[in-house]
Order: sequence, then C-alpha cells, then structure tokens
Amino acid sequence: MDRNFKFFMFWLILCVAINAAFASEDQNIIRSMAVIYGEQGLRVDLAVNSSPQDFYKYNIKIYKPGGQDFLWQGKPDSVFSFGKNQLSLIVNGLKPELWQPNNPVLYMVELLIMNDIQAIESCTIRTGFRIFGIEGGEIYLNHKPIFLRGIAINPPGRGIPKELEESREFALDYIAFMKSINVNIIRIPDNEVWYNVCDELGMMVFGGNYSGTVKGKKPPKNYDEGVDWYKNVKFRPIMHHPSLVIYALTNEVPYRGDIAQKWIDFLSYAHNELLKWDNTRLYIGNAGYGYGQSGDICDLHRYWGWYYSSPYTFLHIRDDERITLPDKIQPLTFTECVGNYTGPDGRYNLTPNHKNPVSQLNWTGHAPQEVQQLLADEHQIWVFKEATELMRRLRRINPESSGIFPFTILFRNWHTAIDFVDMDPKPVTRQARISYQPVLLSWENWQPQVYSNKKISPIAHIVNDSEDYTNLENNQLIVRLLDKAYTVQWTDTIQLPDIAYFDILSRKLDIKLPEHLFTGYYQLEGIVISSGKEVSRNSEKLYISNNRIKKQSDIEVPVYDPTGKTISALQKLGYSIKKLNAGNLAKNPGLLVIGENAADQNLASINKDINNLLKKGCRILVLSQDETHQEFVKIFLPAEVIFPSMDIDNPAYPPPARPSKNSFNINPERPGHPVFSGITRKELKIWSDYTNWDETQGGYPAIYPVINGFTLKDKNDRCNTAILANYSVGLEGIALAEFFSSKGSLLLSGFDLINRIGLDPIADKLFCNLIAYSFNNSDHSKYPLIDAPIIWGEYETEKGVLERITSGFMINSKPALFGSYERLPISLEKKGHMYAGGRGGWNNRAGKQYVPYGRRIFGPYIHNGFGGIPKPIDPDSKTGKAFFWCSVPKGTSKMITLVWNPSKEPLVIKVGVNGSKASDETVLPNKYKNIESPINKKNTELKIDLEGDRRLVVLETAFE
Repeated sequence: MDRNFKFFMFWLILCVAINAAFASEDQNIIRSMAVIYGEQGLRVDLAVNSSPQDFYKYNIKIYKPGGQDFLWQGKPDSVFSFGKNQLSLIVNGLKPELWQPNNPVLYMVELLIMNDIQAIESCTIRTGFRIFGIEGGEIYLNHKPIFLRGIAINPPGRGIPKELEESREFALDYIAFMKSINVNIIRIPDNEVWYNVCDELGMMVFGGNYSGTVKGKKPPKNYDEGVDWYKNVKFRPIMHHPSLVIYALTNEVPYRGDIAQKWIDFLSYAHNELLKWDNTRLYIGNAGYGYGQSGDICDLHRYWGWYYSSPYTFLHIRDDERITLPDKIQPLTFTECVGNYTGPDGRYNLTPNHKNPVSQLNWTGHAPQEVQQLLADEHQIWVFKEATELMRRLRRINPESSGIFPFTILFRNWHTAIDFVDMDPKPVTRQARISYQPVLLSWENWQPQVYSNKKISPIAHIVNDSEDYTNLENNQLIVRLLDKAYTVQWTDTIQLPDIAYFDILSRKLDIKLPEHLFTGYYQLEGIVISSGKEVSRNSEKLYISNNRIKKQSDIEVPVYDPTGKTISALQKLGYSIKKLNAGNLAKNPGLLVIGENAADQNLASINKDINNLLKKGCRILVLSQDETHQEFVKIFLPAEVIFPSMDIDNPAYPPPARPSKNSFNINPERPGHPVFSGITRKELKIWSDYTNWDETQGGYPAIYPVINGFTLKDKNDRCNTAILANYSVGLEGIALAEFFSSKGSLLLSGFDLINRIGLDPIADKLFCNLIAYSFNNSDHSKYPLIDAPIIWGEYETEKGVLERITSGFMINSKPALFGSYERLPISLEKKGHMYAGGRGGWNNRAGKQYVPYGRRIFGPYIHNGFGGIPKPIDPDSKTGKAFFWCSVPKGTSKMITLVWNPSKEPLVIKVGVNGSKASDETVLPNKYKNIESPINKKNTELKIDLEGDRRLVVLETAFE
C-alpha cells in the first residue's frame, strides 16, 4: 500500500474519532467557563470534562455586542493548567473602554477550541472591563474614588410573584427606577437576569454568600474545601459580571468568643486565597459583624434610629474606636441600617415576638392609629436622610467613610404587583433621590426651633460626587427661607470657589431671621448652581415662633435654687421670684420649684418637711437633676425611681441596657394634659442646641429634649403616678411624671429646659406650662378619664392608661392578609403569638403585615435584650396577669369587657374591679364573649385586674 495513502488514512480515522468524541452532548469539552478581567487584560478559566489535549488550539474574540466592533482576536498570550482538568487562558495588552455606572460598556468574549481541521466547541460570555479597589482607605472605581449609595432590600426573593420578579422587563423597570433616585449599588441574590440588567444599566452590585454558613459549615474545618466552594459553587457562576463589585463571604456570623476566632481565622485564610484568584473585587469577610478583621472592608450592620440609639450615633464614625479597628486603614461601610419596617398600609409592621413592636413605640408612640402611617413615613424619611447625609459629609473628617446601604422597605405593594408600576414607591424614595444626589448639598443645623428676629448659623456642606468625575466650577449657593406657601421670606446668593471631584466644601452662614415671620414651619432651602446649571437642591425644616412668652410679672414663684441658674431663667421670662433655702422652704405650702441641678444635701436633710408639704396639698415641681444631684432627689420622692446612666448614642454593640438617660422623639402620653398646651408631638422631637456645636468638635450637640429621664423601680407605684411623657424602646423611659401623695403631688421632669430659655420656643412654652400647672391646684388628675369605650390597640382610645409594660398588657399582633396571602395558614403559639405562614416575613415578605388587634394578658413580662422581645417572667405558665387604673364618670355602674379566644380549646379569664373577687369566665374556641363586671356607683377611680390564658385577646372595655 502506498505510504502517502497510509498516512492520509491515519489522519482521516483520527479526525473522525475526535469528531465522534465530541458529537455527544455528554462529551462536551467545556464544563464551565469564567471570565476574570482587569483594566488591560483578561483571563479565561476553563473547567473541562477530561484532560486537555496537546493538539487543542484556542482562539479568543473580544467584541462589543453586535459583533462589529472588535477589541481583540487571536490566540491567547499564554495557556496554563491550574488544577485537574482546569485551564487558564491569558490575554494581555488590551485597551478596552471601561465599564462604569454612567457608561456601562460591555464586551462579548468568545472562545473557540479547535483541532487542526475545524472548531470543535465554542463558548461565549458577556462581560466588561473595570478596576475596583482601595487606595488609602477609600474605594476606587477605575482609579477614581467613589462613594457607595446603596439599598439593601431588593427583589428577587422579596415576595413579589416569582414570574414577575424574575422577568427581564420587571428587572429593567426596577433598576431604572433605582438609578432615577440616584442609587448606584444594590444588594441582590444570585440571579442571572438581574445581574445582566445591572451590567447593562450601570448598577453596581454587592453580592456573594449572604448566609451564616460556608458549604453548610460554621465554619469549615477544611479551609481549602471552603475556598473551593467559594470559587466553584458560589462565585464562579457570577464572576463575569462587571456590575458585581463586592463579594460577601458570610453574613453576621459570631463576632465574640472562641467561635468568633475560628471564623476570623478561616475567613482571613479564604480572603487571601480568593485574592489570588480574583482581585478585581473587594471582599467583606463577615458582613455586619466582622469589623474588617477579615476581608478588605470594615462593614457594620447598625440600626441606629430604629431598634436602638439615634441616627446621630453615626457621628461616631468620625473617630470612635468602638466601631472601627484603629490599626487598620480600610473603607467603612454600613450595608444594613435605617430599618423602619412598614407594611402595605404604611404603619409599622408589628411582627409578633419580635423587635418591631417596641421599636414602633419608640418612634410613633401612642399617637392615634389614623396618623401612625404619616408618623412612620416621617420617621423613616428622617432616619434615611440623617444616616445617608452624615455618612457622606463626614467623609471630610474620616475619609474611610465609603458607603451606606439602608436596609429599609421602599415600596408599599409587593405580593399583589402585576407590573413594576404597581409597587407604589413610598415617600422615602423621594428622600433617597435628594440624599443620594451625586452632588449633594447637605445642611448641618442644630437649631431647628427658634424665634423670629434671631440669628441662626447653619453650615452648608457641598459634596461633589459627580457621576462624570468632573470638578464644579463657577459656583454659587442660593439660600432661601420659604413659608408654607413657598413664599420667599428671605434670600441670599453666595459665590463659592471651585470644588474638585470628591471634595467637600463647607460654608457657615449667618442668617438673621426676619422679625415679621408668623409662627409655623419653614424650609431653609439651598440651591447649588455650577456653570449656570443647577446641580443640587436640598432643604431643612425650621420651626419659627413669633410668640414670645408673655411676661409673667403677676406670678411669684418660690424657688429653691442655690446655683441661681433657674432663678435667672425665671426672671428672664418675667416671673417674680421668692428665693428659698432649707430654713424657710417649709413655710410655702402652695407651690415649690426645685431648680435644675439644685437638689443637694441641705435639701435632702429636710425631706420630712417636704413630705409634710405634700400632705398639706403642696405642688412641688422638680426640674431635671444630673448624676451628682439625683441621689438627693431620691430621698424625698414619694416613690422610688431609677435614673439610667446609659447615653443614647453609645455606639457599643450590643447596645447597653435600656432605657437611656437622654432621648428625643418624646411621646406625650396624655397629649391633652395642661403641661402640653400649645405643644405637638412633632415639637418634642429635636430641640435647639445651646452650645454652638458643630461636627468638627468632639462630643455631641445638646439637642435632646430629655437628658435625665427615669423609671419606676416598683411597678405597683404606678397606682399613685401619672406618667405624662415617656420615651425609648417600648416607652420604657419616663420624661415627666406626677407623683401623688396625700393631698399634694410632686412633678418630676427630665427635660433639659433651663439652658434653652430664650432660645427654643418649645422649651420656653413647656417650662411656663409646668409653672402654670403647678400653680393651678384644681386640675390634677391621677388617672385618665375614660368616658368612651376603649378599643384596645387603638391608642387614642386608651388615653394613656397603659403607658408601658408595667401593666402586663401587650399588643396583640394579628396578620392582615389580602391578595395571594389570604390563603396563608395562621398558627397560634401557646404564648398567644399568631403567625401567617410561619415566623418572619417583615423584610423578605413585606406584604405580610401584622396590625394591632386588641391586647393580650401577657404579664408580668420584660423586654428581653437590646431588641426588646417580650419574655414572660414565668415562661412555663400559660396564665398571664394585667391591670390598669382609670377614672370613670360619676354614676358608672358596670364594665363590659369583650374577649376573643382565637384558639381551638376553651380558655378561662377573670376580670376584677377594685379588688372584687372575680369568677372564672369561659370563652369558647374561636368565639367572642362580653363579660360584665359590676361597679359601685360611688367609685370613680378604678383598678381593673385581669388574669387568664395568654392566648386570650381583650378587644374592648366599656363603662356604663
């Protein structure tokens, strides 16, 4: 046989064999392909089904979608094996257009595997080129610093109908909306549709392993197996997306104890290994709790202004070692914060056996249900604004402040949406559009309540994070004071210097408020003009009063005030003063004012005289006392109190025991009480600073209305105590209370009043109201008058009879289900907690709302831990106790209590009045029952006792 013919037949048979080997789909060469890109190069990682053959040839094409604009094509510069059946193909020397949010350029990477005759397999992946890293503790994108303006709660996986949330059209609409409100990064789960849309529209993504396990381990003992899981299971399928800029390795794993060190060791090892594999992204080792000990970023989850503390706790990012590691220079981010979880009707979601109900009490208090939605929206907006704008403008003090991701609910409608337009964005999205402006004007103003004809000195901070990285030139700031009709009451234009990209310009302004302004709310608005174009606009609310306190010259106030500070304040308001000392104090049976920080040893030594004054009917007003004076006050108080020492803005985590000594957003428990005449809930939120503080100084501004709150040590003292104002998680702190003793009473205040006299009109008004109320001896009610039925859970009908947990009553949270959730099964636990379709849902099923639906007899119980989750003192008992005091109209002869039994078995309840022996009343399964209790017509002050199974729900109490 001819030798050439033999050679030809050999190659023919060999090629047929090779083609046959790859003809079956099961025998494909490529098992997976990943693209890892840099600024000037590309690496293609292949996992193949068998050992790579020496005669394989590789060809790579890189072009823009559409196939016309080629960046590169040809053989890779190098090919090497990095493991069994794994190859890397390297292409160097590329000069691509870089992907960035305002210009998301994408490329197709096409790989051909060839033999000597033909292409035998191909694979194409879309990707983009960009560089994302750290320089000097700041995050950089394509060599430019960038601040991450994020949102943490996003679909998919949030209860939207699956076919909708996984559709490309919905993802396009959603991401376009996020871009329209100036969000530049979101957190999403692994979903190729959503990642593709983020690539196309220029939305950065924070993704990865958002769980508390790695390959099911906590942590893995075999570190290399854990790293292999990250590479090949978790990250490889999504690593070609240029939008993915941050990997999370874990979420909220333990941060204290021996187990924490095990996590730190593993995550540090994994981080180092993963950097060798993919250094085009940043890594967070332990999202939320890791403090940057592993990974590139110090990331925190802090719900300041929701579960605890205040949004001003963010001021600690300036320098506090309790939230950052002092020996590391690294970006600081908050990838969860803000909170404020509301349901579809806009009210806070009162999820059972959870932190949300006590948080609701902190921020919207016992306001009427009809305004709970408005107040919830306002608080969510306010926390979002303060948190995001503080993080951005404090970058001038701590350049490591690099990003913030509010974990908050932006839409009202989730599970019944049939298109994106159905989701109904909440008002907070309008605030996001403002606070996330690339060029941000942010106001620093610590005097929100002032008088007309006075000077204020706000600071305008202009943050230049322009999307195109340009400097701001030819700048001016237009400042306007607008009234409720947007009438300009004052204006000025200020010329500003150029502002480089990523710089912050701060300007302190001196504004003399016009004298003619009428009392009400105004907007201090600023408009930044750059090169003739508006680039930013923002405003700050001001309460301006034109009503000076009238001179009270006809009233002489007896005052014990060795320091003279309170006397000076009273004289400033026009009061006549009668100075008292320990020797003549007992001679004033009508009214006695003990000045701010005036309680001392001399006063404590005559505690019997003070008690005698109360027996004679004296009204005593005790103003705020700090730590050095509180022990003297305790000696003569009619009831034993506890003065907390914790500061509300202590950034320690977990937060210290509540309540704090100081606070804001004070809840007027009896809003119609004379001490609150002319004062609304809104005006008890933040008061004006009197220290001329600004953010470049240490410490904090003096803006909290209450600085020395207190609590009752013994809940039984509630019978002789009228709690008029309270605060904190679960309303545990008392701001103002009247203690009744014999014929007299003592009013104890924790409000910071004296330093604000003449500065803050609300502080002035409250101080004068306290004096007037103390002088009026005929209008002191120990208990609220109940002259209409109490619909339990409708706070406005309860009128302050249940001010905190001491009563033993607890809100019953019932699921309000509609749409597809109507079919969710409702379970009832032995402690009475109702769940729709299982626990949880307030964040990942936001359409599942729990609303107040009566109260349960849950006491005695505590708010356990920093989250305030209700916990019975005797958890093994099914029986709870509750009580309350009230007054009723004369002639009332009976009380009717409506009770619901939501369980599947008969339950027993007892209802007693003023200690009367109550008989057992049985309420049948899933039935309602009215229980009548007789009342002596001569009694107008009542104590009501209830005892029964914790599953029973008290719906209504009426007196006839």
